[in-house]
Amino acid sequence: MADPEDAFDTRLDPSEVDPSRPEPIDTPWGSFAIFSLAGRLLAVQSFCPHMQGPLFQGTLAGDTLTCPWHEWRFSLATGRRLDLEGREVQGGATLAFLDVRVGSRGTILLSPAET
Repeated sequence: MADPEDAFDTRLDPSEVDPSRPEPIDTPWGSFAIFSLAGRLLAVQSFCPHMQGPLFQGTLAGDTLTCPWHEWRFSLATGRRLDLEGREVQGGATLAFLDVRVGSRGTILLSPAET
């Protein structure tokens, strides 16, 4: 079975994703970092919507990603910004995600997230 034409092949094997050090990848939809979260791969925008801090260098605690520049926190489950108590900030910034799957050649494929 052929991979869809709209998918971007990262040429990365899933085993190459380091859960402790996601690296930014330039895609047709911008820069995204692949995070490994409890065995699940997520492609999340690489830079913070606040002041473009490097989210890929942020701290991951559970499914909460904290930007290293100004400590903005985001849920990787929903993409929404979180306050200090872990509650979603209403009307706050949200993260962009790409859909992730492993293609027929065993490499990670990215495509626009279905809405």
